[in-house]
Amino acid sequence: MRNVQVMAHWFCGDCDVEGRDVAAEPTCWNCGGAVTVTARPTIPADHPPADGAA
Repeated sequence: MRNVQVMAHWFCGDCDVEGRDVAAEPTCWNCGGAVTVTARPTIPADHPPADGAA
């Protein structure tokens, strides 16, 4: 079995920004407020994101 990591993709309607986080309940990096999770894809744990995020 391969190790995978869940990466939450989210959107903050108050700030109109989006981001990614490995936290189960992510918060906005800009205002610290609640966000809407738009996806929770799994990625291989040994594979860093292409843009270096998270």
